Order: sequence, then C-alpha cells, then structure tokens
Amino acid sequence: MKTVIFIGGTFANLTAALELVDSFEIKLFELNAEIGLPSKSPGHIRNPSSLSKYLLSEQIDFLNLYPFEDGFTLRSEWCLKHLAVQAAKQGIEILTRTRITKSFETNDGFTVEYQGGARDDSGQLDCHYLVNDVQWTYQAPGAKKHSICDSKKILLPQFGEFVEMFGGTALTKDCTNLPEHAYVLPRAEGLTEVWQISEAWYPEHGWIETIQNTLPVNTELRSIDAQILQGLEISGQIN
Repeated sequence: MKTVIFIGGTFANLTAALELVDSFEIKLFELNAEIGLPSKSPGHIRNPSSLSKYLLSEQIDFLNLYPFEDGFTLRSEWCLKHLAVQAAKQGIEILTRTRITKSFETNDGFTVEYQGGARDDSGQLDCHYLVNDVQWTYQAPGAKKHSICDSKKILLPQFGEFVEMFGGTALTKDCTNLPEHAYVLPRAEGLTEVWQISEAWYPEHGWIETIQNTLPVNTELRSIDAQILQGLEISGQIN
C-alpha cells in the first residue's frame, strides 16, 4: 500500500486524508500539541452539508451552527478536533508536537526525518506523496518550523496569496463601529469573531481570545468549504 504524508492538521489535509484512507497508508504531522489549538482558521462555512460526509450528525449538532447573512458560523477548533477524531478512528496516524527536521526527494517519492516532543521520539519515514499545507497552520513567533525540501512534486492546496491578519473573539455587544474591511463572524454563544489586517479596532471590554495568522487575500477562499474543496482536489490528484 502506498503512503501519503500530510503536513499540517488543517481542514484541507484532514478531509483529503479521510478521502484516501481506504486506499493509502496515511500519516499526518502537526507542530502543535493538538489539532485545533490554537485556533487558526475562521469559523465560517457556507454549506454545512459539506461536513456530513466526514462527521457524525451528533458531532455536527455539537458545533452549534449559527446562521448569518453569508452562511453559518461555528468554532473552527471544535470542527478540526472532530475531524481529527474521525481520522484517528479510521486508522490515520496523527503525530502531534512533531517537526520534520529534514526531507528530500527519492525515486519513489520522499523521505522525511522527524523529531517529536520527547528526546527519543524521532525517526525516518518514506512516502509516495507529500502534501504541505503549513500555509494554514499557526506557528508561534520564534517557534521551530518544518524543514521541507523545495520540490515541484510536493502537493500544495491552492488558496492564492496570503496576508497576515489579526483575529480575535469579542462580546457581540461590543462589535460596533468595526473597520470597513473587517471579516466579521457572529457566533451563537454571544461572541463574534473579528479578523482585521491591522489592529485598528479594539473591543470595549477587551478580547476574549486573540491570534495573529495569515489568511487568503481572496475572502471567498477563507471559508471551511473552500478548504474542504481543496482537500478533495488534493485527494483527486493522488487517487
């Protein structure tokens, strides 16, 4: 059985992995301690039915989808965690707190060397396909990063150009006089997710949670739907 290695616990990678798991051996590397934390993706989905293929109905109910003028909102970290649970149940090996220290092309695909959180948690793996979606993954300032070789054979989900943005959740009642180009996602629990290119706006009662991350410049490609579609595109290229 051929092997696929995914770099990054993202919506595109997890859905592609779930599409391929019956025909390939799948391994997924995530730098952070768990998939979904810290939150790094806007909780915006236009068509919730795109999740029904991968999640159980009770998992979708748990997400507490909230309707607004451009689809629905949810907590993206919860959605990623549910996808990771389904992936693990189907035999996908998820290596958290694990960094690729070296990678190179081979005749059959790629070889990656990795280092986990523990000193003796290291090794080397061969794979036929390598998928890199670190563009969607949160990396703290100064944190160690994957060492990924420069190869045209590496598969990359396509989201166009990315821009650094400042995101956070605030009390919905505080979300007035927002910047014109802010990406605003009201949620069911009385909170609103706000993303802005510069830290121009600050909520009256402070942020509940903040994060600085890169998002696609094209707002149409920031949704969970867009990431799932890229996962399907990647799985189609492999399959």
